[in-house]
Amino acid sequence: MNTLKVAAIGVIALTVLGIGFVLSGVYNMAADEPHSALVLRLVETLRERSIEVHAKGIAAPKLDDPALIAEGAEHYSAMCTGCHLAPGMDDSEIRPGLYPQPPILAKRRPREPAQDFWIIKHGIKMSGMPAWGATHDDDAIWGMVAFLQKLPELSPDAYQQLVPHGDGSEEHEHEHEHTAVTSAGPAMPASTSEPVATVDRFFQSLAAGDAQSASAALDPNVLIFESGGAERSRQEYAAHHLGSDSEFLKSAKYRLVSRTGDSVGDLSWVATEARLSAEAHDKPVDLQTTETMILRKKKDGWRIVHIHWSSHQAKE
Repeated sequence: MNTLKVAAIGVIALTVLGIGFVLSGVYNMAADEPHSALVLRLVETLRERSIEVHAKGIAAPKLDDPALIAEGAEHYSAMCTGCHLAPGMDDSEIRPGLYPQPPILAKRRPREPAQDFWIIKHGIKMSGMPAWGATHDDDAIWGMVAFLQKLPELSPDAYQQLVPHGDGSEEHEHEHEHTAVTSAGPAMPASTSEPVATVDRFFQSLAAGDAQSASAALDPNVLIFESGGAERSRQEYAAHHLGSDSEFLKSAKYRLVSRTGDSVGDLSWVATEARLSAEAHDKPVDLQTTETMILRKKKDGWRIVHIHWSSHQAKE
């Protein structure tokens, strides 16, 4: 019997043994039973080499944009802390039952951005890591990557300051004296509930001085018209008028007068009339304001793509 025949018989025998082992059910696939050292080594090597190879050629955008980091923080807080925890978290309800244990990302040395992007977008087989690319666009995923680059530097307090805290505290709601909406024209359809919530979250974040959450409500290419001027991106607004708008709203009393809007497919518009009173440069200001916002629905939710603000001195 020549060497070639021996090798062929050997391959056939190993294949039969492998199939028999798989069909026997002897190997324990329970999540509370760790892999053997050999299987664990093979799986980890396969995973790491797959990530390295498939992430090659992915070019990362600029990741130090505060608005991009803020958007990533919002997604991380909502989607990732149950498995990967956050600064100040010791454990979660789901994490003890996961195998393999997800890495604690606040304690992990950041991967190459391209690798994190590939993992978040495509997920990892047999690990519990989902493919977030099925429900989130690339911009949202790069936001998470930007946040992960910053995460290991954050203390628990710094993390809490960065992540969004809902639609505003009870104290904030009382301070700004929100009133019920008085509808002008037809009642707003139910399809506008999420766009309206995004508009309110943007305003409330500004009034609370939460620049990160306010920026996260805006599309990266948002176009803002105000007082005859224009700002043509989220980054431009954050660098110019966001701070002054926030300072004004912090001390302002706000009364919602009326609101109308509608949605068609992934586009929505919300028009608001309100009354604002505050002290500006040691002088009382009483303004009648109008605001039109256009929003687009993306995979990760509604984002404001256009704002048109106008105001004039209120009449008695």
